[in-house]
Amino acid sequence: YNMEQVGYYLDEAKNWALDPLELERAIKESKNRCSPRAIVVINPGNPTGQVLSKQNIETIIRFAHKENLYILADEVYQHNVYAEGSEFHSFKKVLSEMGEPYSTMEMSSFMSCSKGYMGECGIRGGYAETINMDPNVMAMLQKSISAKLCPTILGQACMDLVVNPPCPGESSYESWLEQKNGTLNSLARRAKLVADTLNSIEGFTCNIVQGAMYA
Repeated sequence: YNMEQVGYYLDEAKNWALDPLELERAIKESKNRCSPRAIVVINPGNPTGQVLSKQNIETIIRFAHKENLYILADEVYQHNVYAEGSEFHSFKKVLSEMGEPYSTMEMSSFMSCSKGYMGECGIRGGYAETINMDPNVMAMLQKSISAKLCPTILGQACMDLVVNPPCPGESSYESWLEQKNGTLNSLARRAKLVADTLNSIEGFTCNIVQGAMYA
């Protein structure tokens, strides 16, 4: 399809944040060989383990608007936030809160039961939420999706449980919450152990793991 990946680097000194100057560099250098159409952002980040601040997300959205880029937000680790002071902000929510002209931008966000605290890697259930897409493009997307195989019934059922977890007062709520918190706390302890161990080795430096799973 005559497509090309345009890479950009994260800023390790700022907990792997996305530097707007780096985005400008990447897109400027790419324009002599291709026409960028979209930007992919993973938040929380894999494998860097960063959780983007709301201000950083706003900067990325403004950049995407200026360059007319479609935003693809991979947010499958949104529940995996460990570091004190870190908080997950969805691109859709931030974009909406920014108001016009940003709130009408085209974007898709992704979630999965194969990652996060669920970690059901073999089930392969997930979804993409798309907003503000051009109707003609949406019609084409729907046609493309209808021609593909869907996830198994088990994958669809698992994804339904992820987006509709037990509520307080329901019989399974306490056991679900205990298992969820137990898994996330275990991942947080191991993330801290790895970072602390690396930082104890002479010549090694490692940022605090703010989130995700594979950092």
